[in-house]
Amino acid sequence: MNNAALTTGTTIRAYDFKPMADRPDQFIEGRIIAGGMIKHPTYNSDMFAGYTIEITNAGRANDPRIGDIGYVPFEMEFMDFEGRITEI
Repeated sequence: MNNAALTTGTTIRAYDFKPMADRPDQFIEGRIIAGGMIKHPTYNSDMFAGYTIEITNAGRANDPRIGDIGYVPFEMEFMDFEGRITEI
């Protein structure tokens, strides 16, 4: 799947790291509220292309990101893998 092809309103899961049998899954889930260039919050300069999501779930029930806004890059230059972003 082309990570940039999902639309606003779609719910996604985005992994922090590639899932492995010897460690718990680390991910966030949420509804896409925007897609495109993510701007630096102070300087308003382009940082990377990705999704802005409302985080509704995570791999850990007590993850402090739940209820916050998160940013998911379309692509990563280092440690990217197939299935890093999935529609749920």
